[in-house]
Amino acid sequence: MMGAKQVKVGLRVRDLRASGDLYLRLGFREIPNDEQPNLRYLTFGHTWLILSDMYAHEYNRPEDEQAVKAGPLGLGFALALPTPDLDTAYDLWRREGLPVLSEPEDTAWARVFVGQDVDGYEVVFEQFHDEYRS
Repeated sequence: MMGAKQVKVGLRVRDLRASGDLYLRLGFREIPNDEQPNLRYLTFGHTWLILSDMYAHEYNRPEDEQAVKAGPLGLGFALALPTPDLDTAYDLWRREGLPVLSEPEDTAWARVFVGQDVDGYEVVFEQFHDEYRS
């Protein structure tokens, strides 16, 4: 059964194309999905990132729709992405003109920087030190 063992994260986004294309440039892969034009299914290893058009995709409750559209999107949510080359990810972020919340720095386990994507979701990039790679 496809998807039965993957962790899936869903993000509501303002511009489905812009958000999806950004994550593709970061190394995600797209699962073709012609049947659902308001969704994009992306994968990164075993993890799925499901992007949904916040204006066209249904909500579970009307009050959720109002709250999401009022924003801010993703308050308190962070997506952590491993990267083999932090400098390349950082350069892409700067070229795209996206906010950088913390500049690249070394931690005990990895070299890290934090940015916000096109919808304001926090993305943590981690280039793990050799002893922490599996």
